[in-house]
Amino acid sequence: MVGLLSIAVWWSKKRVKISYFLFGGLIWISAVIPKLVMDMTITSPLSFWANTTFGLTGLLAMMGVYVGLRTSAFECGFSYLFFSKSKPREMSSDEVIAFGIGFGASEAILLAIPSIVQMVMFILNPSILEALPPQMKQATEAQLNMPTWVVLAPVMERAFVLLVHIFASLLIFRSVSDGKLAPFLGAFVYKGVLDGAIPYLQWIFKPSISPEGAYFAEVWVALMATIALAGIRRIKIH
Repeated sequence: MVGLLSIAVWWSKKRVKISYFLFGGLIWISAVIPKLVMDMTITSPLSFWANTTFGLTGLLAMMGVYVGLRTSAFECGFSYLFFSKSKPREMSSDEVIAFGIGFGASEAILLAIPSIVQMVMFILNPSILEALPPQMKQATEAQLNMPTWVVLAPVMERAFVLLVHIFASLLIFRSVSDGKLAPFLGAFVYKGVLDGAIPYLQWIFKPSISPEGAYFAEVWVALMATIALAGIRRIKIH
C-alpha cells in the first residue's frame, strides 16, 4: 500500500517520468540479489561461528556490522553506479526523489508479497500448518494469532524507510553531481547504522511474535526517518 501510494502521489504532484521510479526499483532489485545469495551461502555459517565463538553479545555485534556493511555496500554502491552512468546534471530534485521512491516502493511491495501469500495459504488450507516442524509451527501460530492492530507497524516502517531511501538517494546524487565523496560516505554510514541495529532490535523486542515489540522496534526506524526528513529538506539540487 505504501509503495504504490507513494508513487501515485509523487507522480500526480510532479509529473516526473515513470522511468525514474522504475530505475529506482531496478536498482533495489540489483542490490537485494547479492544479499539473498549471501543469505543462502554465508550468513548462517557466519552467525553460527560468531555465536559459538563469542556468545550472544558477539553474535549481535558481528551480525550488526555484517548487516549494516552489506546494506550500505550494495544499496549505496549500486545507486552510485546508476547516477554516475546517467547524466546527473540533467536530473532535477523531483526526479531524484522519484528514484528514491521507486527504490523504497519496490522494497515495500516485494517484501509484502511473501507474507500475503503465506497468510492466504494458511487461511485456505489450515492443514499446511500441521505439517510444519514444531518450532516453525509455534512461530507461525504466534504470528497468525497476533491482534489486528499490529498490522499498522509494518505500514509505519515502510513509510519511515521510504524517507530513508529518498534521503540516501539525494546524498548519493549530490556526491556524483558535485564530485565529492563526503555525501556518499554520509549515505553509506547512515544506512549502515540503520540496518546494523536490526539484529539487536529483533533479539530484544521480537517484533515477529510480539505486538508491543513490533511497535517498540519502530522507534529506532522513526528516529532515523526524522533525520532523513530533515536532510531531505536541507539538500538543494538544481
